[in-house]
Amino acid sequence: MSERFQLQPAERMSPLWLSLARHLQERLNVLRQQNDTSLAPEKTENVRGRIAQIKEILALADDKPPVT
Repeated sequence: MSERFQLQPAERMSPLWLSLARHLQERLNVLRQQNDTSLAPEKTENVRGRIAQIKEILALADDKPPVT
């Protein structure tokens, strides 16, 4: 099994990552607000999947492995 991809400490402080993380966090907030509204089941599944994907990307900067 291959090692989990993870950003190195210097990469976590790069302007690109900081900008990308800020954008993803804003997107996550919007999706969470959408998830809190009354949506059709299919739309809810889609929003929840997108939330999970963004959280997985943001977790690349974590020191510890994600909980699965």
